[in-house]
Amino acid sequence: MVNIKLSNRARNTPPSPIRKLAHLANNARRSGTHVYALNIGQPDIESPQEFFDGLNLFKQKIVAYDQSQGNENLCKAWSRYVNRTLQVQTSPEQFLITMGASEALVFLFMTCCDPGDEVIIFDPTYANYLGFAAVAGVTLVPILSNMEDNFALPAKNVIEQKITNRTRAILLCSPNNPTGTVYGRGELQFVLDLCEEHNIFLIVDETYREFVYDELEPLSILHLAPNNRRVIVVDSLSKRFSLCGARIGCLLTSNEEVLSTALHIAQARLAAPTIDQFASAHMLYNIKDDYLENARNEFQARRDALYYALREIPNVTVHRPKGAFYTIAQLPVDNAEAFATYLLSQFSCGGKTTFIAPAAGFYMQNSQGTKKARFAFVLKKSEIEAAIEVLAAGLLQYLRQQP
Repeated sequence: MVNIKLSNRARNTPPSPIRKLAHLANNARRSGTHVYALNIGQPDIESPQEFFDGLNLFKQKIVAYDQSQGNENLCKAWSRYVNRTLQVQTSPEQFLITMGASEALVFLFMTCCDPGDEVIIFDPTYANYLGFAAVAGVTLVPILSNMEDNFALPAKNVIEQKITNRTRAILLCSPNNPTGTVYGRGELQFVLDLCEEHNIFLIVDETYREFVYDELEPLSILHLAPNNRRVIVVDSLSKRFSLCGARIGCLLTSNEEVLSTALHIAQARLAAPTIDQFASAHMLYNIKDDYLENARNEFQARRDALYYALREIPNVTVHRPKGAFYTIAQLPVDNAEAFATYLLSQFSCGGKTTFIAPAAGFYMQNSQGTKKARFAFVLKKSEIEAAIEVLAAGLLQYLRQQP
């Protein structure tokens, strides 16, 4: 038997709460149970035809490495897309193409921080930020936001108490994963001013930017600070265009030093996928506005279906999201992970069950999420309604079995 100690870095990287119970879901499927997957933000809306047209147009005889900064044509296409849809001015040179927003965040943690440096986040947060930080040796400093306040940002004095001489950045996600909260112009300006005052970076994850509801308009930090060198935008095509498997993201900033330094790391991994970049550029040049408009309307209808279905369950408290395609709900259980495990391993209703993501993994202060779960409204309305009907039946049976 080989007995070689593995790294603390890997051991301390938390498992994803989104996929933690996936083996149980797979077991349920193998046994013939239909699993409604509300645990993961994998949209079921078809990817744009323009992306597949781009794939068909790729005629090179060798699939070679692309440039480490990203395909020039994709940088141009993405810049033009951002300028057109947001009415701002960016240039292709301000983009660094990454393998999804995930890689962009790892690059930024490693570019802006030394091991032991700190980045402020707001709890609950996107669970994989914790993994990215662990890999980069960065300390995430959580500040709690509360469901009772619609997950609004905490007061200035609360945030400033957490800023130290090791703080390098504040990381925002808007529209937010996992809460669906959308920060308004005033809130973005508030955090920007705070970063200016304390001379730290503001990193804004805008992966879900276009998915805002109730007649809200997409808002970017670029509207407030188009050429601010302390502002870095993280973006992705994954959710916006149902291209999660293409793994195309970017970081966008007017800070040349950040870009040139991050490029050192990008060069070490060589390049993002050549064919996916080629197809993405073709798509961004040719995509019609009605694709996202239709997707936004569909997700709003799904949001409403999920929200109202959860509200009908006794003693469930649910947040009404304004964006993205997630919400947090508090369940009348002592431990949401135990309940989620029960649904997948011990319960079915008419041969069906529901997969939810326990929210403790989205909180660095885990106890805050013990009774909560994240729900993704990425299935069709009828499936969402059926999934919550199954969940309600499972909850009733689960509670009857509790001592």
